[in-house]
Order: sequence, then structure tokens, then C-alpha cells
Amino acid sequence: MPILWGALYPLLYKLPFYWASAIKYSLTLLAAIGICFAVYRKIPFTLQCKGLFKGLFTFGLVGLICAVMAFVFSYDTPDTAPSASTVIGFIFYNLAIALSEEFLFRGVIFTQMLDSWKDKKAFLWAAIIVSSAIFGVRHLLNLVTAPNVVIMTVGQVLFTFMAGFYLCAVYLTTRNIWVCVIIHFLEDFFTGFWVIVSSSAFAAQSVDGTFANVSMLVAVHSVYVIFGVLMLKRKKWQYQPLSNYNSFNPFSSSK
Repeated sequence: MPILWGALYPLLYKLPFYWASAIKYSLTLLAAIGICFAVYRKIPFTLQCKGLFKGLFTFGLVGLICAVMAFVFSYDTPDTAPSASTVIGFIFYNLAIALSEEFLFRGVIFTQMLDSWKDKKAFLWAAIIVSSAIFGVRHLLNLVTAPNVVIMTVGQVLFTFMAGFYLCAVYLTTRNIWVCVIIHFLEDFFTGFWVIVSSSAFAAQSVDGTFANVSMLVAVHSVYVIFGVLMLKRKKWQYQPLSNYNSFNPFSSSK
């Protein structure tokens, strides 16, 4: 992805910010789909919507609440009337991020780690931590488009690691990738919404955060790890080989 983006960036930087970003993350989505196709025979995750709403409002409720809180606490005075193309581009941009990152990091990387370690239950936590760490470090790519925003980018690596931890727990509990996609989409959409309606919020993207501000953001996101651990502690997990199922089901709960 960094290679693709680096090659195309000179051609895209003159476009409006969100359209360029939409193209950037569309490439990520295509890469994720390619990886998914490569491991199709193992069927690493399900694309069905069965149990979507139950999973979303039961195990994904914390993510929905955090998304709403991000919208409220990121408030900035609106002074811009975005065009329809800007709004559509913003929605597509965030949807491309959610789809590509959830399919790749939870649907492929995390699931394949579990499949490789099979019945070694002690590695459940290692799979969550390692895949979430990869998810977090991936956000260093943001320095390509914002090389001056170093402190905020490092903070983003930390709190996206925490969000990844929670999304792994949601994925294991609901066994539905769409729950993670929706939570991810709403979190990103509501966090960045004010950028398209506020000139000051848009300008702030190129301004680095302070250590205190970033530390606060990281501390707030620790709730993801707390609830992720609580969700996983509620059940005992017993590994089931992926080949035994027609959809993602690496664990079965035992009473």
C-alpha cells in the first residue's frame, strides 16, 4: 500500500483532499479483496448479515457509544456548506477505510493467526495483541500525507491499537465482520465529520497535537481494551478448525 500510494500521490495531490483519500483507501480495499480471494478456500470469515443487529447492539454497543462521543467532543463551529460531491466523497472515504481495514486486519490477518496456532489457546491473546499492533503501526502511513503531524500520528498508532483490540473481541464474539465494519465506519465518520463543515477543523489537520492532548485521547481510548478484555473473559473459548465450517467460526463457546 505505501508503494502504491507513493507512486500515485503526485497524480492525486491536486485533487480535493477527500477524493484523493478515497482513491488511496480504495486501493487498500482492492488489496484486501485480493488477499481475501487468495485465502478463499479456507473461508476465513463470513459475509452474511445473520445476527448483525443483535451483535451490533449487544457486543458492539460500546463502539457505537464511543462513535457518538467522538462526534460530540470533536465539535467545531460549522461555517461551511459542503457540496454533495464532498459529502459523498467523505462517506465513501470512511466506508473504504472501514471495509478494507476490517477485511484485512480482522478478517484475514487475525483469523489466519488463529488458524496457524490452532488449539494453542494461550496464543489467543497473542493473536489479538499482534494483529492489533500491526493495525496500529499501519497508521504511520498517515505521515506520507501529513509529515508534520508526528505527535498526533504516534498517538493515533496507540489508540488505533486499542480500538483494534476491541474489534478483535467483537469479531470473536459476534463472528460477523460487518459488525466491526459498521463500528469502524461510524467511529471514523463521526470523528472527522466536522472537517467538511468547519474551516478551522479542516485547517487543524495540518497542525500537530500537544503531548497532553494526545495523552488524553489515548487514555480515553483505553476503554476499548477494558471492554475487550471483559468480553473475552465472559466465555471460555475452544478452538475449532476453520475447515470444519462454511463461515468464520474459529471458536465455539462452552458453558
